[in-house]
Amino acid sequence: MSLLRGEEKYLEKPWLRSQAMGSTPETFKPYRNDITYTWDMLDKNVEKYPNELAFVCFDYEITFKQLKKKVDQLATALADLGVKKGDVVATVLPSSIQFVICDLAIPEIGAIHCPLNILDSVDGFVDKFNSAGIKTVICIDKTSAGIEILKDMREAKAKAGLENVIVTKERDYSSSPPPHEREEDVIWLTDLIDKYPPSPPRVEIEPAKDVCLVFFTGGSTGIPKGVMLTHLAITSCSKMALGSLNPPWLLRLIDGFMTTIIPLPICHLYGHEMYRYIMSLGCTILLQTDPRDVDEYIRLAKKYHPVFTPMSPTQYGRMATEDIGKLGILGLSGSMALAPKTQEGFEEHAKSVVIEAYGLSETCGASSSPLMFDIFASVLRSRRAAAMIFRAMDTILNMPYVTQILRAPMGWLGRKNLGAISNRSMSLLSSLMPSATNSKRESSGSVGYPLVDEEVKIADADTGEKIPMPRVVKEGLVGELCLKGPHTMLGYWPNPGDGLDEEGYVHTGDVVKIDERGRIYIVDRTKDMAIVGGYKVYTRELDDLLYEYPGVCEAAVIGVPDPERPGSERIKAFIAPYPEYRGKIREEDIIEHLRQKVEKWAVPKSVEIRDELPKSAVEKIFKKQLREEEMEELRRQGLLE
Repeated sequence: MSLLRGEEKYLEKPWLRSQAMGSTPETFKPYRNDITYTWDMLDKNVEKYPNELAFVCFDYEITFKQLKKKVDQLATALADLGVKKGDVVATVLPSSIQFVICDLAIPEIGAIHCPLNILDSVDGFVDKFNSAGIKTVICIDKTSAGIEILKDMREAKAKAGLENVIVTKERDYSSSPPPHEREEDVIWLTDLIDKYPPSPPRVEIEPAKDVCLVFFTGGSTGIPKGVMLTHLAITSCSKMALGSLNPPWLLRLIDGFMTTIIPLPICHLYGHEMYRYIMSLGCTILLQTDPRDVDEYIRLAKKYHPVFTPMSPTQYGRMATEDIGKLGILGLSGSMALAPKTQEGFEEHAKSVVIEAYGLSETCGASSSPLMFDIFASVLRSRRAAAMIFRAMDTILNMPYVTQILRAPMGWLGRKNLGAISNRSMSLLSSLMPSATNSKRESSGSVGYPLVDEEVKIADADTGEKIPMPRVVKEGLVGELCLKGPHTMLGYWPNPGDGLDEEGYVHTGDVVKIDERGRIYIVDRTKDMAIVGGYKVYTRELDDLLYEYPGVCEAAVIGVPDPERPGSERIKAFIAPYPEYRGKIREEDIIEHLRQKVEKWAVPKSVEIRDELPKSAVEKIFKKQLREEEMEELRRQGLLE
């Protein structure tokens, strides 16, 4: 009877079998409801690793103990300025030490941090300030690209009734901090921090109820909404994401010993979640303010030997053409689909391994994860052999004192030396791995498995009705992915429950399929799916095919209204070649390439070749903008009302 119940469990949740092979527990419950965001990120690591490097940015190094002092000083200052529990404080900052200080200080006093995109417009800022009742903003004066943020804030101040505008320069925390101009209406962040003692008021925080962060969705698929994330949801998400990727014995071993480089904007949720996970492990984070600066990335990598890096597919594609050397790093791709050819190019060029995950704002950024087990199964060409090794490691490292004995020499070596050893090991693993386009590669093309403790529902994209999981797997059915768990948002600002269905699920808007091992494959976004003569065209699949064409650096396929067939769409493709291929790729070549691979109704009617495609702050190709441009052109021609 118990055997039957076990088989039934795997029918409903096929991923559990794969996770068990990788020594991943079925649950992490109970989740701690007595810890806050700032404690999980900072305070516990001050106790464990006070003098270890927490962050490096612009060659400025800061330890956990030093960071704690500045966070407490800013928290004290904000309270003195009148910021109280429940108030929303916005930041308009690039990836920087300043951002981290603000991100940890604001929730410490029970206030809510709202990170905003430095590329937003004045009207966009004003809308968000008014929507969330924001009265205090901490911003950069201007970016290295010359964007005058302080000027925008001054304009927004009058329109939104801001009370406090606190300003910092990009390199205020660097090896050579710049001087500050004295202006009547400017409160300098560093002066404010230095003015106050590290004595923030004690505030009673209820982690399950109190909102910690409000992230406005990117607007790439609709009107931005404020996603409310509680302290409990965020700390639970870190536990779910880290524990779903890594077996418990590995997390205990590497805690406090890893260095990561993050060349993503951490004001964006993808960059922010990566910084949260790594910091909660007590590890060192190398921050890079300009996501396009490959030279700075290489310099930091050679100096500090990071073992892990999260990047966007665009960044992986860019680095695959640069002389970056043998990085020997474990990379994670997110924010948009990673084309297998792009993955293969980076891995071969950098002698590294890249895995792909998936997430959305409404689940604190994490929604699925690969398994570390899959990397070893690919190297060994055997899931059974990898499972035996992982079970043995689980048994050995759970024996008394074994982990402590192994961690002792790791401590003597230090983070840089451990990183250098890891880089060499990862280069070796990379050489043994099947390529990303090889069917023997575990989880190739997949975004991994549902997270531990995450409930999954697949809904029919047309009717919204639930499709039984056994049918999804056995019949290869596709549907919209719906998720809920300890990491689910409270709702869209300001209404708890808004954005969740009657069962508490978030509807992701992504059409997926799930295989017999429980791996999730993103087929397309419901809003990116095109309808041509009644046929569904999944543009994501066409994107991947375009990346297979030699010389294609960036690709996007969209559906636009067909003026000749009301209610139907026509397919248009956009590509941006690598610089050395510009002028050498023709529209008819691309169309012929796809004609040989897809149904006739999915073949693009036209292809537009550009030097670069529009992208969001996190380097995600902006299909919405491409679609709007095409719609506007049709209106201009009088073909669309």
